[in-house]
Amino acid sequence: MEDFNKKIKKIIYFFIAVFIIALIVTIICLLMLKYEVEGEDNMPFELSQMVVVSTAEGIDTEGENTWNFNIVQNNDVYIHISKNKNYKETEIIKNVIIDNMVIDEAPEKGRIVVYRPSDSRDATYEYGEDYEVKESLIYEGAEETNLKELNLANQGGVIALRYCNSELRKIFIR
Repeated sequence: MEDFNKKIKKIIYFFIAVFIIALIVTIICLLMLKYEVEGEDNMPFELSQMVVVSTAEGIDTEGENTWNFNIVQNNDVYIHISKNKNYKETEIIKNVIIDNMVIDEAPEKGRIVVYRPSDSRDATYEYGEDYEVKESLIYEGAEETNLKELNLANQGGVIALRYCNSELRKIFIR
């Protein structure tokens, strides 16, 4: 009889252990699901402002003293990242990566191209293949923000990119 009671106790302990492990795994899975749905509550930095400035311009395709223009529409996107006031620890920005840029619907006219700021002193943006954003745009953390060098201040700043709808219309005036 005593042997039988020991076996019963072992079986009960085994099921209690399995129940506790299953309960712990369930709680961990629920916490992971909650984090996946809601995300981080108290991030060190936050996207505080986003400004889109739309303009249109004509780009002279043959040089000065001609009237041969390519009409383009520009949407300059400025994203301001600031330190979260509710976050008490000290963190620095290593880099900010903008990728997975998807254009849901192509325009009826023109071609959408994404540009990064140019490194030229004369213009904020230049229309060249060197400045096109193919896959991703990376702003490195630095002491201060510098759009030309793709640097973002390590405690927050502004990043910029341009969505350009080029080849809307070509105008030639004699």
